[in-house]
Amino acid sequence: MKIGYQLRKLFCLILTDCNPTQPDVLWEKHALQICDDLPHRLRMSFSIPNPTDGEVCDYGLFLLNEYLVGLGKSLTDYPQMPLPTRDWQQSGNNRLILEHEALAYEGLDVVADQKISQLNVEQLHADTEVTDSVLNNSGKIFFLNGLAGTGKIFVYNTIADSMRSKGHIVIMVASSGIASLLLTGGRTAHSTFKITLNVLDDFVCDIGKKSFKAELFKRGKLIVWDEVPMQHRYCVEAVDRSLQDLLGIKKPFGGITVVLGGDFKQTLPIIPKGTREQIVCASLIKSQLWQEVEVLTLVQNMRLTSDDEGNIKFADYLIEIGTNPEEIIELPLEITRCKNSEELLFKVYPKLNVERTATPDYLRDQTILSAHNDDVSDFNALAIHHFPGEMHEFFGADQAIEDDIRMEDRGNRIANENMQAPDPPSLPPFKDGLCNGTRLMMEQLGVRVIEVRILTGSHVNDRVFIPRITLQPTDSEIPFKMSSRQFPVRLAFAMTINKSQGQSVKIVGIDLQNPVFSHGQLYVALSRCTSLRNISVLLSSEENETTTNVVYPEILL
Repeated sequence: MKIGYQLRKLFCLILTDCNPTQPDVLWEKHALQICDDLPHRLRMSFSIPNPTDGEVCDYGLFLLNEYLVGLGKSLTDYPQMPLPTRDWQQSGNNRLILEHEALAYEGLDVVADQKISQLNVEQLHADTEVTDSVLNNSGKIFFLNGLAGTGKIFVYNTIADSMRSKGHIVIMVASSGIASLLLTGGRTAHSTFKITLNVLDDFVCDIGKKSFKAELFKRGKLIVWDEVPMQHRYCVEAVDRSLQDLLGIKKPFGGITVVLGGDFKQTLPIIPKGTREQIVCASLIKSQLWQEVEVLTLVQNMRLTSDDEGNIKFADYLIEIGTNPEEIIELPLEITRCKNSEELLFKVYPKLNVERTATPDYLRDQTILSAHNDDVSDFNALAIHHFPGEMHEFFGADQAIEDDIRMEDRGNRIANENMQAPDPPSLPPFKDGLCNGTRLMMEQLGVRVIEVRILTGSHVNDRVFIPRITLQPTDSEIPFKMSSRQFPVRLAFAMTINKSQGQSVKIVGIDLQNPVFSHGQLYVALSRCTSLRNISVLLSSEENETTTNVVYPEILL
């Protein structure tokens, strides 16, 4: 089996995140394995009947550089690495534009028409409004306001397929990596628009006017941006300013039709230690751009598609949970109550302790949710305790940093034991490892590299190699800077409610021993499941039938 494509991605990750001392030696030793799929591509795409090892490796260097450019780097950033000697670009076209044009495959128009025929009345209205704006160059801004499960993703992808089949470039982004995987050709908004992590009210995206990205936006006819309610409004405003500047058009987003989407009943921007007023102020509806927005609303719940009367009532109950500011609420009797953590674990993951139970489908279709990182860690520890097989423990290597200089170079004033004490949520706890962000299934464990299978999103069942990398937490509560060299994964039998937003599973357990604390969390947790009867909860006590719900009515549409 040819694995060159995966190895090239791995090699780029090693360059960007592992700081190898002799990358050229690593390349020379493994170049032919890294390029094992390229002889066929050279024969088919470049009409080279018998490519030499030199040609294969040179083309491999070209592809490495292309991938690095997508990460904001290039081979020239690594002086020891050789550079390609031949110009392998098949045309002078922009690499990013070529990638988007490749999404318009033959027969896409038929696929788009089939999807359009499946739209309900509300979805079809949204499709028509957006399509008309694109085709007439109206440059409208829409907000697709949809309850959880109303088919927003299906509408986005249908519109994108339709526009791409007509030769238009559609740029699809989301505010989270998980949500972006559900979009055809999707990327995160931060990577696409080059938004920094800390955005101020006057920020402009770091996109050069003569860059490939600038050219892509000039060609773009439609931008779709999902899960906007969880994004700070400064990010959206920065993209608006940047596109106006890049395109030289003083209209919102430079005159490009934009579809923003999401559900304001779900989680809002995270403001560390922020007050309710600060969180609401950070939301998109408080932006001056909002007065330019035309709201399109989806109501019909497509996730609870059963005619079961209980599910129909549950759809109405979800709306109540998302809109009623009552702080203490009772859960429907149809939701299973569990007495303790172990019962909830085995309700969600039956026979977890039995060999060969954990298939990809088994792991993909269920999860446990909690509002608190510590509770998530406790459930993951409980799950791995019951998981069959031999335990392998991989330790991270922590370093303290002061003024960008490693602490050991300044006398090692902080003991290693103290560096291991905090478990910042922005770093996966290195003692727990297995999955963070995209849900993965471990296939092979190596000392320096692990092989995993992707369980969700558009790359489902793909196998990926992940090296140990150096991570630096963003937790400002730690009184010193630190980095950790580790596999960037963590256990995912349980995850935070915020992390689950955008995902749908068949079975969900909700840990409410410690109640939710932020707007939309309970609504998100309850709406992850496709059936009311497949939801189980663990409340603070067996006698207590109530739990906390947090809703900010002033943010709702």
